[in-house]
Amino acid sequence: MPGTDAVLLGEVFMCNNGNHDNQFYEEYGCFPSIEEDDPPCRLLCSEYPSFS
Repeated sequence: MPGTDAVLLGEVFMCNNGNHDNQFYEEYGCFPSIEEDDPPCRLLCSEYPSFS
């Protein structure tokens, strides 16, 4: 059937420079604040306890 073949899709862009590329009316941080209501079930690498 015409128009039903597989398609390869991608996006090419340059690296984002957060200091110059993002312009907002109000100041925002990189990540929103999160109010945790459950203990984490998975940890990020930086969240594991240090054994040193």
